[in-house]
Amino acid sequence: MFKKPLLQKLPLTFGSSFLIDRFESPYFETPWHYHQEIEIVLCDGGFGKKFVGNHVSDYIEGDLAILGSNLPHWYRADDDCYQHQKPASIVIHFLDDCFGKDFFELAEMAEIKRFLETAKLGIEFYGESRARIQEKIQNLLKADKVTRMLGLIDTLHLMSCSKEYRILSENAIVGVSKKDSERMNEVFDYVLKNFKNDINLSEIANKTRFSEAAFCRYFKLRTQKTFVEFVNEIRIEYACKLLAENDLNILEICYESGFKNLSNFNRQFRKYTNNNPKTYRQLVLHQKQF
Repeated sequence: MFKKPLLQKLPLTFGSSFLIDRFESPYFETPWHYHQEIEIVLCDGGFGKKFVGNHVSDYIEGDLAILGSNLPHWYRADDDCYQHQKPASIVIHFLDDCFGKDFFELAEMAEIKRFLETAKLGIEFYGESRARIQEKIQNLLKADKVTRMLGLIDTLHLMSCSKEYRILSENAIVGVSKKDSERMNEVFDYVLKNFKNDINLSEIANKTRFSEAAFCRYFKLRTQKTFVEFVNEIRIEYACKLLAENDLNILEICYESGFKNLSNFNRQFRKYTNNNPKTYRQLVLHQKQF
């Protein structure tokens, strides 16, 4: 069973102005939630789906992101992850005034301040930048208090200077309330458990205590995308994983991902990836050779 989502508050250790720690299952699986603190999260084991604002994608070990204040998010380990390893993450939580009320107003901090504004949409890193930042974060776990403080500033500097990043959420999505988080968690959990089959709009609307029309309006307001678009996004993400990891043919992957006909599958796949499934598989196989 999942814990109820909440306005999360991780406790600071005595004498610390920010939190850094490594968490293993089940603490890594806090459902759809938000908090005032800015969060840096480095996936240190496991794989699954991450929801950030209105963004959804797979995560694997090494995934690195920074999430702005009050940005709703959820990292959900795949069920079969537990057969291989425990989900784990290294998490840094800090407030923008953790080093003093006007610290990020200093002229020297201007670039980092602009970067933290962008982080309200969620930012994911890749390439050499990710490797350098990952090493820095892992070293912070073993550092003394002063080195940790300087290391966090250095980490933010590395992030703000990086060109190897992508913005996650298309729009600024802000957490609203515990009740709202509970509803969204029900929706996400339902879709992840049922996307391979027919999604019953009436059932999910009933679960969230809305009429079908009211639920569709509510979901669009919270994510800036329709419920159908969200379901298709989950299905395409899964299809991409199948194309990359096994030898099923395109038609088999179409049905396994929850689509009922090949033409719609191809159309939705191109919409979300700008490629057809065959070309996508060829590109992935080519990348694995290098």
